[in-house]
Amino acid sequence: MLPVDSIPPLDESIVFRSLKNEYLSFDEVYEKILEFIRGDLNSSYRISIGTDSQVASRSMFVTCIHVHRVGKGAIGFLHKSLLQRPVTSLREKIYMETCQSLQLAYLFDENKIKNITKLLHKKVSFEFHIDIGTKGPTKTLINEMTGLVKGLNFVPRIKPDSYCASSFADKFTKAM
Repeated sequence: MLPVDSIPPLDESIVFRSLKNEYLSFDEVYEKILEFIRGDLNSSYRISIGTDSQVASRSMFVTCIHVHRVGKGAIGFLHKSLLQRPVTSLREKIYMETCQSLQLAYLFDENKIKNITKLLHKKVSFEFHIDIGTKGPTKTLINEMTGLVKGLNFVPRIKPDSYCASSFADKFTKAM
């Protein structure tokens, strides 16, 4: 059971915001992703999921989906969650970010991924970005967090390769 002040779980009922300020359900986001891919079936694609947070008197978590048409642009979607308390432990903060991303990643079920790969007639790169790196205090969490992600059959990326969490999501945590 989740603590009373925890972040609500991510499921198909959550609302995302596109970079065009559209408010969309997860199913609508998925359709936008398919539409974007259909726009150029000859390109390679990288779908990344990541979460970042900003802590003040409350903790803002922003979980993002970034779809990169490699060398030819991208689209993105984000979901904000607010925890009514500050997350003061770095380990708890990174763990909560990772769990938010995992919940979102699981919304891309096997069928959804098959539909994407069927469109492209090749495997799409599906990445899981964690806001940790080899420099700074998060380096002590690398084995633990990447192990968690690998154990659930996702490919983890850390800084400097975790741009979905460390750049894209980070940009939207600033406005609390």
